[in-house]
Amino acid sequence: MRDYVLRRLLLVPLTFVGITFVAFCFTRFVPGGPIEQALAERQQADRKRSAAARPTGPASPEELDNLKRRYGFDRPLLEAYAIWLGVVPGPADWTTVRLDKDGKAEAEVADDLNPGQSFKLNVSQNKQALELATADGKSRPRWYAENAPLPDDPEKAPRILVYRKAYAGLLQAQLGDSTTSDKPVWEEIRSRLTLSAWFGGWSLLLAYAVSIPLGVAKALKRDGWFDRGSSQLLFVLYSIPGFILAVAMLQFLCFQLGWFPTKGFDWAHLGWAGRFHHTVVPLACEMIGAFTALTLFTRNGLLDNLATDYVRTAKAKGLSHGRIVFVHALRNSLIPLAATFGGNLGFFLTGSFLIEVTFNIPGLGLLGYDSLVHRDFPVFLGLLTLSSLAMLLGNIVSDLCVAAVDPRIRFDKSA
Repeated sequence: MRDYVLRRLLLVPLTFVGITFVAFCFTRFVPGGPIEQALAERQQADRKRSAAARPTGPASPEELDNLKRRYGFDRPLLEAYAIWLGVVPGPADWTTVRLDKDGKAEAEVADDLNPGQSFKLNVSQNKQALELATADGKSRPRWYAENAPLPDDPEKAPRILVYRKAYAGLLQAQLGDSTTSDKPVWEEIRSRLTLSAWFGGWSLLLAYAVSIPLGVAKALKRDGWFDRGSSQLLFVLYSIPGFILAVAMLQFLCFQLGWFPTKGFDWAHLGWAGRFHHTVVPLACEMIGAFTALTLFTRNGLLDNLATDYVRTAKAKGLSHGRIVFVHALRNSLIPLAATFGGNLGFFLTGSFLIEVTFNIPGLGLLGYDSLVHRDFPVFLGLLTLSSLAMLLGNIVSDLCVAAVDPRIRFDKSA
């Protein structure tokens, strides 16, 4: 078991790199990113100005170049992905300056040794080489200067990029800044992770805690009134999409009867009673599909195992009915549920954006929906990173659950 887990964990980085690289390419080639949005704002601003006015709006050449450098669009694809991943150093703090007639300039940059403070670097050009020095004439390690010309630059003074090289990527727990809110991506995710984990944890717990006993009861009372009535109800619930059920329950239970809040979930200002009160309706809509499927899987799996030869042999040996059902047949019936446990773990963690949009719940699902609508690619990549890790680790958890349920499985070299 230990060797198997280690082998699977060694495969996680390779699979993760493949998933994130494809998504990173997607953010580079799909139109509508921050550069295109700046150009659209510029076009709208140009319509309000006279045709003779010089374009200095949000998409001026200077601003476009700064946007490209901020979000890594100025680098080749592989280099930009390596910087985002954190295996190659990139420009952590940078600014641009213009040289004067004497080939000198002064740049104010963030102080990497004293967080929250800044200092000034003197830039000078000597024999086509750029030099950096502090106010007292000392050099500053890890700080560089290079030419940063602009296409069709209206200004004649040379433009210089002053930057510091540093590892600031995923491996350093830094995912960049949101193009919508300008906040760090990890801060955006962390502020909503608690709420998504709240709903995901309860969904996973209740789905398995209710569906397994219900499936066992349906199998033991096969073709009875309880089995037929509950099956019809489950089929109806399974056929209703979760967001349709959300709209119906929102209209009936929240607006008409007023039993539950209509929208919103302020985690910080709600007590435990208020949190449960806000959780009931969205939680029911989010878990209804998985709940019905798990119940039917348990019922059908248990019925299949009760009809096998080893169950008849156990009966012939005189074992009690309870031991046959709950020790032998039920354990084998849980194998399909154990195989899907890891996938459900990742699904419930990321949440359902349709449910969160309907009830205006600020979770990860709603954040992912907003990031796609507004082309907020850093947030999209951050959420994809979280969901990919949950999926990869969830597959390992599923295999371990199958091994725990099925004693025939042994993760050794001969298996």
